[in-house]
Order: sequence, then structure tokens, then C-alpha cells
Amino acid sequence: KLSALESAIGGGLSGAMAAVITTPLDVVRTRIMTQGGEKYSSFADCARKTVDEDGWSALFAGLGPRVTSRLLGGAIQFSSYELSQRALGAKE
Repeated sequence: KLSALESAIGGGLSGAMAAVITTPLDVVRTRIMTQGGEKYSSFADCARKTVDEDGWSALFAGLGPRVTSRLLGGAIQFSSYELSQRALGAKE
């Protein structure tokens, strides 16, 4: 059984890792949605043009706030779950 602190750390880190992995996908998706089909012919085309025009760092735009949000959200969610299970007397 994990403590609330261990759950918070695990939840926070998993949320942060997920944010790092999915941020480039969201950046490309957002560019396609906002700039329409005129500029990009596919997801890969958008990713390629983004890197060519703005560099690799453009794929990670907004990473800091997103990681912070996911880290805090995961920590709160997982620790709250553990604490509520204990408060309700859930069986181990």
C-alpha cells in the first residue's frame, strides 16, 4: 500500500512525463487546427515544416506550464484517491 506522499509523487511524475511526451503532438495538432489545410497537407508535413521554420524547440512550446499543470493535477488526484480510500476504510 502506498502512502499519500508516494502516490502524489508517482502521480505527479507520471503526469509530467505524459505532458513531455504529448506536447509536440498537441503543438502540431493546434497548428493544423488554427492554420487550416491550406498550409499543411498532413500531420507529418506540419511537424516537418514546424521544425524547418522554427526549430525543434517550437514543438515544445508551452511545455513549462503544461508540465506544471499535469504534475500538480496528478499529485492531487492520486494522493486524494489514497486518502479517500483510507477514510472510507477500503480493504487492502
